[in-house]
Amino acid sequence: MRADREEKDNFWIAYADLMAGLLFVFILLIGGIIIKYVITQTALKEKEANFLNTLSSLKSQKKKNSELEALNKIFSDRLNELDIETKNLKQQNSFYIIEMDELKRVVDSLNDQNSDLNKTLHELYGDFEKERNLVSQMNKTASQNELKIAYLLEQISAKDTSINKILNDLNITRSKIKNLTGIGVRVISDIKENLGESVSIDQETGALRLSSSILFDKGSYALKEEAKPSLKATLKKYFDVLLNNDEIRQNLDAIVIEGHTDSDGEYLFNLKLSQERAFSVMEFISSWNTDERLKKYLLASGRSFMSPILKNGVEDKDASRRIEIKFSLSNKNTMQEIQKILDYNASSF
Repeated sequence: MRADREEKDNFWIAYADLMAGLLFVFILLIGGIIIKYVITQTALKEKEANFLNTLSSLKSQKKKNSELEALNKIFSDRLNELDIETKNLKQQNSFYIIEMDELKRVVDSLNDQNSDLNKTLHELYGDFEKERNLVSQMNKTASQNELKIAYLLEQISAKDTSINKILNDLNITRSKIKNLTGIGVRVISDIKENLGESVSIDQETGALRLSSSILFDKGSYALKEEAKPSLKATLKKYFDVLLNNDEIRQNLDAIVIEGHTDSDGEYLFNLKLSQERAFSVMEFISSWNTDERLKKYLLASGRSFMSPILKNGVEDKDASRRIEIKFSLSNKNTMQEIQKILDYNASSF
């Protein structure tokens, strides 16, 4: 009897231990699920914020391009109006010249008539007083005509001066606009001259393209140690062109470090990888840069596979995996200068 009781007690003790162990395992599973859920939600929120930042950057760039296109159209329309007004002034000038010639002929005719009248008066009238009065009247008429001619000549001279001033202002305006819009071309030219053929430079934008396969291992955002010396030398030359020219620096808006991937994989994964690679390059620049001017221009952005490199309409995946360093010029100073020119020309009419 005692043995049976001990056997039953041992059974219940073992059963209680088993249930306690199962309860502990269950609690661990629930805790792991909760932690996994919190981590997943945090990562999704971070990806969503990065995606919204990218969309905002794209909208801002599109808005800047639309503003510049609208301003270029306004200036083009204004130049066409100036050309039309210049042609009208030239036509008026021709009309005044013709009118002046006609008046000169009238004066010559009047002088001839005056001479004939004097001769006739001498022949017809013997009264000297009448003759003098008639001659005085004719001379008075001739003097009035001469005053009219002088006034018309003065008006023609004023018109000539106005036309010459307008043409001179137009030439100055065109020269200023050409200088303002040519800054980007000069920047690209200077970049090519300083970097030579050692790296790839976009012919239209001046963007510096660096292959990701040279800078990073596949799937990694850590810069390769062996790539750092040549990357530093290249970037220093690129930044020197943008910062050491006063005219370029005054019109500089931003220097953007962009990460790009190919179309393999999901968009969000590639977006995160491209952003982390862009940040790695920015951190590398910060590790050796001592020029305080550069810091206020630098931006880093990931583009995922939104801007692939195409060859014959097909994506070149090796070329698409890249880091681009590009600059953007501020539209603000250009728009202000163009507006000043337009306001000045408008007030001169």
